[in-house]
Amino acid sequence: MIGDLGAGDFDRLIEAVRRAVEAARTEPPALPDVRHEAADPEGTVRATAVLTAEGPRLQSLRMNPRARRLDSGDLAELVLRTVNEALDGVSAAAGGQAVPNLAALSAELHELQQFSADRFGVFADTIGDVLRQLDRRIEG
Repeated sequence: MIGDLGAGDFDRLIEAVRRAVEAARTEPPALPDVRHEAADPEGTVRATAVLTAEGPRLQSLRMNPRARRLDSGDLAELVLRTVNEALDGVSAAAGGQAVPNLAALSAELHELQQFSADRFGVFADTIGDVLRQLDRRIEG
């Protein structure tokens, strides 16, 4: 079937897929309520991550007043470890399935549509040139 597609058919197919992606962006499918909270052993830093249409995101970050006693480098390392643990937990709870980036997919489809239209235009021009040359040879 794909081999039988003409330039207009191909363009319409890409446009239909692009519209479907755009519709999914405006009305994203319901995602399971996936959240994961992580904390260091002393409870100094707590991070909660959730699954969104864009993928795992940090929802909240809380620090116990004891965090002020830590050196900035140690605190930064503790925050980084805790946030990554929360994000990893959301990814694991979601079954490791990546949520597609619909905005990027839509942009790629638009780029493909433009590229294919340009390529079909070049192809049509080339065929037209060949046909004109054949006509000249036949007439001359």
